[in-house]
Amino acid sequence: MAVFHLECSIHRKCASGISVVSEQIIAPTEVDAIADADTWFTRVLAGRSGIATLRDDTGRILWTKRRTEHVTA
Repeated sequence: MAVFHLECSIHRKCASGISVVSEQIIAPTEVDAIADADTWFTRVLAGRSGIATLRDDTGRILWTKRRTEHVTA
């Protein structure tokens, strides 16, 4: 098992703007960590825009994802 680090910047629909969420993912392989990160990111977004980056313990970027949702004022 290895430890991976997921960081998400999520655009919030309020005055404060952006929320940063960090999460550790423990998985046996990079492929499993990426699948877990994608699931986690989709769940946490809940219809908002954001970007996620998954890194290994050395800081190497393994995966990124950006999602943009249309916001009406």
